[in-house]
Amino acid sequence: MNPVIKQLLTSIGMVAAMILLTSIAYLSYTRTEHFVISSRWVDHTYTVLIQLDKVTADIKEAESSERGYLLTNDMHFFRLYEQAAQKLPADMKTLQMLTADNPVQQRQVEAFNARVQDKIDSIHAIINTKRENARLATDPIFLGMLDKGKGIMQDIRIQATSILNTEQALLRQRLKAMEEEATSTRQWILVGNLLAACMLLLSFWLLIKEIQSRALAQRKAEATASQLEITNRELESFSYSVSHDLRAPLRAIDGYSRMFEEDYSDKLDAEGLRLLSVVRTNSRKMGQLIDDLLQFARSGRKQIEAEPINMSPLINEVWQEVTADQMAHNTQLELQQLLTVHADRALIRQVLINLLSNAVKYSKTKPEPRVIVRSTHNRDMVTYEIEDNGVGFDMRYYNKLFGVFQRLHNADEFPGTGVGLAIVQRIIVRHGGQVWGKSNLGEGSVFGFSLPWKEPHHG
Repeated sequence: MNPVIKQLLTSIGMVAAMILLTSIAYLSYTRTEHFVISSRWVDHTYTVLIQLDKVTADIKEAESSERGYLLTNDMHFFRLYEQAAQKLPADMKTLQMLTADNPVQQRQVEAFNARVQDKIDSIHAIINTKRENARLATDPIFLGMLDKGKGIMQDIRIQATSILNTEQALLRQRLKAMEEEATSTRQWILVGNLLAACMLLLSFWLLIKEIQSRALAQRKAEATASQLEITNRELESFSYSVSHDLRAPLRAIDGYSRMFEEDYSDKLDAEGLRLLSVVRTNSRKMGQLIDDLLQFARSGRKQIEAEPINMSPLINEVWQEVTADQMAHNTQLELQQLLTVHADRALIRQVLINLLSNAVKYSKTKPEPRVIVRSTHNRDMVTYEIEDNGVGFDMRYYNKLFGVFQRLHNADEFPGTGVGLAIVQRIIVRHGGQVWGKSNLGEGSVFGFSLPWKEPHHG
């Protein structure tokens, strides 16, 4: 599987798992809230039933006290009746408050309250009548009052049963809703957790695969790096060997050509002398090319030994070196602000040699050649620029600028091997910086490089 796709799937899986877990947490919270509300309504229903039992008990106690008093004329039963009658209004008011949320129950309780009040009034009237005349047991009017009281009590029982049935129906409904809520909550949580676990397992599996893949890639990279190190050492050894083997015949060619020129110049015509000069010139070019290639190889192998570098004296030192063999040298050097930097002095010296020699070489055809060196500090990098007013180069060929053996000018007009800028780039990149160039053809060039403000890692 493509590593990018694998990483994307891992990220998607982790995000999906987190979303699922968050959703489960929210769902659990909301479902728990609903469950708590349903539980409260169930508790409320039980409270209404208990309160209905209290009211019913009060009215039954009042009726029993009435009967006891009528049978015995004992004032104890009268006091029991009074106690029951006193409790009834408060208990009935509580029942009305508990059922205020349900219009149907409220109407039932109001009708129930009216009949309870009728019953209390009936009991009160019967007891008072009995107290006034103890011999009314067979009086038709008194008997009618008793029958009326019985009828009211029958209505109370019917109404209490109706209220009870309504509350029990509500209780069954709320218990069922609570059970369904609990079942649904368990199912959602179970399914959500299973999905989240699957997502997490998939993400972890992909993550493990990615770690294994990276570990394998790391081992391969280490093996490749080790093999590359061995190859580089072999190539370096080979390059030194080849350079030594090449130098010997080149020195012989140049030496014998010089001897031949000295001893037989009077016997050669102008064309022969020219050809002999071409042989010597090309042998020297070949020697310079070998030296540059060795320098290029060394620039990638040398251990970086960073130290603080004061750039002004170093540039002046390099300037004296690169202009020493310029017989008609009149190039002006202008040093602007130059910051100190941590870098390998020997390698940075080679960078300056290559860039300043190019600046002198490509500006020598100008009437007043000039080279400007400046530096700036930007965040964690120090930038140096070397500007000349020479012939410049065509920016269309910029991609060839830092390649080995890449030249943008004719070798007869501006000699060189095409390796110098490649060496510059390799050294600067090893320091953790960048190198660039910009130019307008015929108006000069600016070559710049950046170095870390802090000390670079050795390597």
